[in-house]
Amino acid sequence: MKIVFLTRRAAPQIGGVESHIEQIAKCLRSTANEVKIISEADIKYPHLKFIGLIYIWFWLFKNRKLILDSDIVHIHDVFIWYLPFKFIYPKKKVFLTIHGLEWGNPFKYSSLLQKRIAVKLSTSSIGVGKFLEKYIGCKFDKIIYGGLDRSLTTNHLPAQAGKSPNTILFVGRLEPDTGLGEFLKWLRSSSLVHGTKVDFVGDGSLRSECERFGIVHGFCDPTPFYKKAETVVPSGYLTFLEAKSYGCKIKTFYSSQLKKEYWEEILKLKNFDTWNDIANVYLKLWKR
Repeated sequence: MKIVFLTRRAAPQIGGVESHIEQIAKCLRSTANEVKIISEADIKYPHLKFIGLIYIWFWLFKNRKLILDSDIVHIHDVFIWYLPFKFIYPKKKVFLTIHGLEWGNPFKYSSLLQKRIAVKLSTSSIGVGKFLEKYIGCKFDKIIYGGLDRSLTTNHLPAQAGKSPNTILFVGRLEPDTGLGEFLKWLRSSSLVHGTKVDFVGDGSLRSECERFGIVHGFCDPTPFYKKAETVVPSGYLTFLEAKSYGCKIKTFYSSQLKKEYWEEILKLKNFDTWNDIANVYLKLWKR
């Protein structure tokens, strides 16, 4: 099959959505599918309200052969990019994954309305987390959370094996919406962290504050840190799954009821899906 993914950001940019798309595309290509990922890096649109969106529509129309020649068009969050083509090519099936809400302003009415309309206009849809249905006011055809490499699901370490005592690891963007602000408040107020080694794998606006409590390593491979860390503070579900697979204790932080519900749902997960499992969810969705 010829598959087109539309997404705002894609690898090598860092993030959960970027990693998700990269891994799914890798699995699909391994079974002789052609996958084309179109992101803002390809379109290079001006980041100006309305003008940027019009530019995106013009770029996609100019390159509409990519859409017309594809067997599958699958959109990751940015359904508004495709909106005119839903009416230009009404018989073309189009699929959707909604990865989450904008944590900085999750209940913005226009954003929730866009997501609700996107689900309605899509042939079928995937939600990354059941909790999204409550806030968006919709029902997805499939619910997923994320995947791991098969080696991590079959060879993960037993809890606390080979761990360095009193070590805490944070992995993700060093931004307030990841729960990092609450983690730093806990570090400031907790007497338990005296003598504890804290590592931060990531970067962002709170870097200088993080450096007061430990070492900021920037964006790099977190695997060596997972192997040694006793406790991991995950920024999202992929970090959570990876940390669990290495036998780390998990400690979560949140600044809103929404993020609290997000973590309550994630922490109930018992089984680890591989990326091949998640890719198969996509394949089944497309064949419905």
